[in-house]
Amino acid sequence: MAALNPVFQSESGRIHRDHQEMLHELSALDLALEHMGTGSADMTDTHCVVKARAITLAMARRLPELFMREESKLFKTVADVSTELSAFVEEMKRQHIVLFTMVNSFCVALDELANASDLQAAVMNLKELGMDTSRALRQHFTAEDHELQGFL
Repeated sequence: MAALNPVFQSESGRIHRDHQEMLHELSALDLALEHMGTGSADMTDTHCVVKARAITLAMARRLPELFMREESKLFKTVADVSTELSAFVEEMKRQHIVLFTMVNSFCVALDELANASDLQAAVMNLKELGMDTSRALRQHFTAEDHELQGFL
């Protein structure tokens, strides 16, 4: 079985570690988003936006490579195990496209914040978009780790 292959085990372990790192980053993002728009001080929002932007840009750079490794190194092997896992893998591949689009949309929204005519409303919309993006990524990584736990 491919799960016994040392290269497969190494890659799947690396993917699992990447998931854990991403979940940690998402916690930091959530914290920045939670504090966004809560105070009267503009500095708090500025700091939170800068933090959220840095985390999101780093994720946007890492996600394509992670998703590509998952699809080429992990999913191809896992899909052959059962029809249920094959269906799960197809759903995860579909989600990869959606998630990358969400992250990029959030990056654009972060970049466009300075141009907002109603800054308070823009911050609240940004916060909501960020929380939706974070929640979707968290659910995705958690589902992959749970469903593929025998492989990761």
